Amino acid sequence: MNNIKNESIQLMTSSVANRRMKDCHKRDRLEQDLRKMILNNELDCINPISTEMELGKTYGLSRNTVRKALQTLTDEGLLYKRHGRGTFIIPPETRSPERVLLNKILVFLPDYNGNAAELASYDRRLLSGISDYAFLNRGKLELRPDGDSAGRLLDQYRNLKFDGIIWERPAQKYNSVIEKLHCHNVPQVTISRTIGNVPSLFFDYKTGIQDVLHFLHSIGHRQIVFIDLPNPAPIFMDRRKVFEEELRKTGITDTKRFVYTMTFKDKNTGGINQVFSEHPDVTALFCCVPLIKEIWGRLQQRKCRIPEELSLITLGENQEYLNDDSIGSLCEPRSRIGWRAAELIRLQKSRRCIAGEPEFLAGELIIRKSCRSPLHFFSNNIAAAY
Repeated sequence: MNNIKNESIQLMTSSVANRRMKDCHKRDRLEQDLRKMILNNELDCINPISTEMELGKTYGLSRNTVRKALQTLTDEGLLYKRHGRGTFIIPPETRSPERVLLNKILVFLPDYNGNAAELASYDRRLLSGISDYAFLNRGKLELRPDGDSAGRLLDQYRNLKFDGIIWERPAQKYNSVIEKLHCHNVPQVTISRTIGNVPSLFFDYKTGIQDVLHFLHSIGHRQIVFIDLPNPAPIFMDRRKVFEEELRKTGITDTKRFVYTMTFKDKNTGGINQVFSEHPDVTALFCCVPLIKEIWGRLQQRKCRIPEELSLITLGENQEYLNDDSIGSLCEPRSRIGWRAAELIRLQKSRRCIAGEPEFLAGELIIRKSCRSPLHFFSNNIAAAY
């Protein structure tokens, strides 16, 4: 009897040992696979890697074993964790033990009044990218309202109170401040504006608008209207100009007829009704995202069916303005712009950033249910088939 028990115990022990050995091999393979992909720059540094649950399912491991594998790579300086956000890859340029670390980055946003709770998600995504990069390099950001003079900022910089400044669409009144700080080699980055030789970042709306028109044209749309805010700022005027340039490539000569501006206060005598009056055959609208709620309401009043009668794409993510996830959008890479801006501050601090031409970051065109081929395109294709 004792022999049978001993044999059973030995079999159980052997089974457990074999299972642990298999888990050990699987864990080694997980570590090796991730390490190889990280060192070969095959994974994105901006977004988190797969979750512990997803990795466990892929490799047949428990979450606890996956967690230990990820900790090994974290200890090697390849990964880092953000509470509530996930596990991220440390970019190659920041893995060197000699890398320059950050202390604090100042951020100035237009119209910021000191109440962070009132920030729009558009701004929060930018700050998230800045914060993530600063955190990775042992730093943090400080959001400031208007009011700081060049002299005060220069004194704070010389007293090591911060490492650099990120300016989001700085007002004209800050031109002299930014230029003076630049003359004293204070690291700075401007977003959506170019001031002297200060490094600047922009959303590559030109490529984005090209992608939108190419997509709409490819599914049969020929009557496409762009509705924008009546903002005279260069960035607004430039994107309207780009839209017209792309329309000309499709054979349309009177391109200005297809570009409209409207405000939130436009009544039934103008705005969207004017578009339908002057373009009864319009099949697609491309509109600036702050206008989507107004436009959506007017389309519902007209009982216009989306996308059967009209396709709709917004310039910018629309969830902030309209609680509807069916509308296609050209999304600005706000988080990546924030990340890159913070990276440029660190590179200037380490004297490895040379100011030059503005840098443009590509957005993402998200196709949703609000886009489809126009009815006449379907009819023509069916007729051609017969």
